[in-house]
Amino acid sequence: MKFFTLEWWQSGCEAAPEVFARYDAHLSAIQPQLPPALVEFQSAFTLHDSEVKRVFCDFDRKLLVLELDGWDMNLTHPIYYTLTFSGVSVFEQQFPKEREFEAELGDLGYWEFDISAKGTEVRMLFVSSAEFRVVFTDFAFHHVSTEA
Repeated sequence: MKFFTLEWWQSGCEAAPEVFARYDAHLSAIQPQLPPALVEFQSAFTLHDSEVKRVFCDFDRKLLVLELDGWDMNLTHPIYYTLTFSGVSVFEQQFPKEREFEAELGDLGYWEFDISAKGTEVRMLFVSSAEFRVVFTDFAFHHVSTEA
């Protein structure tokens, strides 16, 4: 993570307005280079407090599908998200460094985007301190309300 680091989160999100302002400026600068569906997703939905329910990788097709139980932007209505990353060249997963940890990945706390030489990069930080990093060229999403 470059903006929303584990150290920042564990310190109680010190200087949060400045961190968010730096990231917002970064996001505005790279937005024209991001896949349109990713820009649409970022503006209409959130993955904050979502939980990964399924990870599917097809390395031959350079495809990664993440399914998450999450929320709407106001964190009031449950939504099931399916995120499809295509043209995947990197899917890195770092798990907590402790020998034993009591949680699974836990809730997704923060995610951020960047541009790399190989495409778009998304980084995800979970409450367990686990991190995902995906480098990809295209993105699609599907969402379904799971409210009873």
